[in-house]
This record gives sequence, C-alpha cells and structure tokens, in this order.
Amino acid sequence: MPAVRAYGRGGMVPRLCDSGVDTLIPEADVVVTEALEQTASALRHVVAAGGVMNIDRAPGSGKTIALQYALSLLPRGPAVCRVPIPVGASVAQLRHAIAEALALKVRPATRRNTTDQALATALRSPHVLVYDDIQRLSPPALEYLCRLAADPGAPTTLILAGTGSTRALQRIPELASRILTRQHIPPLTRTQAQALLPDFHPLWGKVPPQHIARADERCARGNFRAFAQITAHVIDAVLTDPLAHSGSALVEAACRRLGGI
Repeated sequence: MPAVRAYGRGGMVPRLCDSGVDTLIPEADVVVTEALEQTASALRHVVAAGGVMNIDRAPGSGKTIALQYALSLLPRGPAVCRVPIPVGASVAQLRHAIAEALALKVRPATRRNTTDQALATALRSPHVLVYDDIQRLSPPALEYLCRLAADPGAPTTLILAGTGSTRALQRIPELASRILTRQHIPPLTRTQAQALLPDFHPLWGKVPPQHIARADERCARGNFRAFAQITAHVIDAVLTDPLAHSGSALVEAACRRLGGI
C-alpha cells in the first residue's frame, strides 16, 4: 500500500497513513495536497448530513484520486457503493447499475417497479452512492438521481463527480438545489509541483526545480495526470537503458513523447 505524505498550510510536514489508493506507478506515493484534504473534509460533512456533493474539474486534475482518498478516510457507517455509469446511460441502465452496485439480484429485463421496490428496500439503511463521470447521464437519468436524493425514507448520500458535472447538474435545478457542497480540484501551481513531485516519486528528486518548472510550463501545466505520464515514460526509459540516469534529460525526452516540447 503506498504511503501518503500530507501537506498543510503551515508548511510541508510529512505524515504517513494508509490511503487505500493505488497510484499504478511503481514506487509512487500518493501526495495529499491541501485540495485533497479539503475534499476529504467536505465529503465527511456531506456524509454526516446525508446530502449531495459535487466534485468537478478538468481531466487529470486528480478528481478520482481525491475521491478515493476521501472515501478511504470515512469512518465506519453508511455502506459505500461506487456506481459505474455507462456512456449515455438510460434511466433503466442507471437503475440496473445501482442495483448491481448494491448487490441486488435483479436482471436488466426485470420490471421497473420490481427493481424500484428492491432499491427502496435496500436504501432504507444509510448508503453513500458514488457516481463518477455523471456528465454522461441524460437529464431523465439525473432526474432519477434527484428522486433518490429526495426520498425521505432512503437516507442516501450522493457523491456526483466528473468533468463538466457542474454544468450537467444545472440542467436539473431541483437536483442542483440539493447540493450541499461543491468541490473543485485546482491544478498544481508551479511551486507546488516543485515541492511535491519528489515525494510523489523518487526520480523527481534527481531533477532540478527549474527543470520541473520547464516540464510544467511546456507540458504538464499543473495537471497531475500529465506529471504521472511523464513519470511513467521516464521509468520506461530507465528500464530500457539502465545507464540513462540523467533525470533532467529523461524528463525532457518524456515531455517530447507527450508532444509538449
């Protein structure tokens, strides 16, 4: 399990904890920025209140990592279920996806009323339903989520995430009005990138800060996924040529592979 280093307002004070988040990059650690801490705090509040939370930002900004981290810190309580959303999901497909996430024994061909009754029964106990990429949902499907949020007999917290999700939710005013908190994950500043990347992966410790700034300016632009992609390219280059130990040159080559330089 990767270690986590958290950074607060007062400076960089290492703190190790079990995040339950897989970075998918060998030797990489999850670096918990202030934005991740704020997401975790906001999610705890929303779950305690049984409300609706919206998480939005550009692709690669770290929404998924922030969500995984925040969920891993929730105290024991409501059952947490992640609901996969097919592209262009209809209400029927969404209903079935929720039932599957709740491990209910229903089939796609099951009558709507039967599935709705099974969902209503299951959701009488507190649940946290997590939806990523909700911008894929049609207005009728979003209205169905609004029905779940409005059901007084179902103490259900909804976590609605995705790039452009804020705009998508605005199409359903009743659902948008139920959002207790909106969380936006900002891109890394150049100073944050220079400070945090060496703790994200040891290879960045061999790269001078000015080269990290160059990679950010020409390629990453504060996008953590881009930095992770650069890291993966550098790891591949080192595995291919074990003698290639110049960190700055490897980063330059990785950025060229991404098309940024």
